[in-house]
Amino acid sequence: MKKILLLAFIFISVCTSAQLLEENFDYATGTLTTVASNWGESPSGSTDVQVANGNLSYSNYPSSNIGKLIILDGGATGRSGIYRIFTAQSTSGSTVYWSFLLYVTSTSDMDVNTNVGEYFANFQNSGASTIRSYVYVRQGSNSSKYSIGLAKSSSSSLTWHGTELDINTTYLIVVGYSFVSGTGNDIAKLWINPSLSGSEPLADVSISSGADATDIGLIQFRQQSKSGDMQIDGIRVATSWSEGPLPVELTMFKALVEKEKVKLNWSTATEVNNYGFDVERKCSNSDWKKIGFVQGYGNSNSPKNYSYTDQPLGDVTFKYRLKQIDFDGTFDYSPEVEVKLDEVKQFVLEQNYPNPFNPTTTIRFSLPISAMVSINVFNLLGEKVAELLSANLNEGYHEINFDGSNLTSGIYFYQLRAGDFKATKKFIISK
Repeated sequence: MKKILLLAFIFISVCTSAQLLEENFDYATGTLTTVASNWGESPSGSTDVQVANGNLSYSNYPSSNIGKLIILDGGATGRSGIYRIFTAQSTSGSTVYWSFLLYVTSTSDMDVNTNVGEYFANFQNSGASTIRSYVYVRQGSNSSKYSIGLAKSSSSSLTWHGTELDINTTYLIVVGYSFVSGTGNDIAKLWINPSLSGSEPLADVSISSGADATDIGLIQFRQQSKSGDMQIDGIRVATSWSEGPLPVELTMFKALVEKEKVKLNWSTATEVNNYGFDVERKCSNSDWKKIGFVQGYGNSNSPKNYSYTDQPLGDVTFKYRLKQIDFDGTFDYSPEVEVKLDEVKQFVLEQNYPNPFNPTTTIRFSLPISAMVSINVFNLLGEKVAELLSANLNEGYHEINFDGSNLTSGIYFYQLRAGDFKATKKFIISK
């Protein structure tokens, strides 16, 4: 019998190489550039960016509530900035995503509800000579409100997000830079509290006007005279949305088929608040049905592997998907994989199990073609004492359960008829 060992093999993201940087500030407290050698200072100043105890939390974000945080102290001259380098990106058609948690504690030094504002975060090229995706801040309608804006470059217009934000509240900020072929076509993007399920959502702010970047290879935070006081935590830089802000990063989902069994294997790179996975199956003429559940690891920053074995019945072609569920009940579906069971080459009636039994047993059989099928039970006198099945069935593997509660102990025969095929086997009821 032919064995189809690998029918579906899906990679959902560009493996773990898509993540360029992750920073949770798990260092000693003090000046960032002193306690962490991978951060540099620019511009230099007399007031340094500090690592402080505590961390920021945002539901379902992978870099939430980990390590410590940094404090940006705006309001006067002489304040420094910080930067960190990652592998430079410049491929046309690609996007660099930068996500971080933002908690503004005071707007007293910000521009008051004007179109000017002050930028506090930005991308730079690998040579640190040009700035792109300026992220601006300004005070809102009152001192407890502020707004976030974006400019692609110094030559592009500044666009403000339409919703004012509250101080002393944690927000997830995602900045994107997409490389587009041609001149002056690259796109700077901004999201505030985007959906953390599925693919990249529509950006809240999107700007294509302005000079393009030669490459993107550095992130920078600045303490400016009008940028206000804020805390930053949970930085992630990646070239795929799934490796940036998404909570559960599924890196592989495949199905292995041998005879009538299907083994599903999947892996995650990171997990946040992952309660687990419902395993769902669908045949050609049915809706999706939950067939099992696999417990998740909750929170994890290391790869985790999972598996589930199914023995589907009633068809030869099936689809599978995973329903990833968070502890708060939110969920997201994986891509689907399709499998085809080994070809059934002949009619087969298997011995029931268990046998002897009291009072229930299972009878399995297989059909090489669709057929009208009947299964009946007879006593030693040849009298029919039970009709178990009379229906049109698809080709494939099937099973039926029999309850012999109404029959006395003894030897019986069960008979399968399918077209011209007939087979009979014996079972024993022992009470």
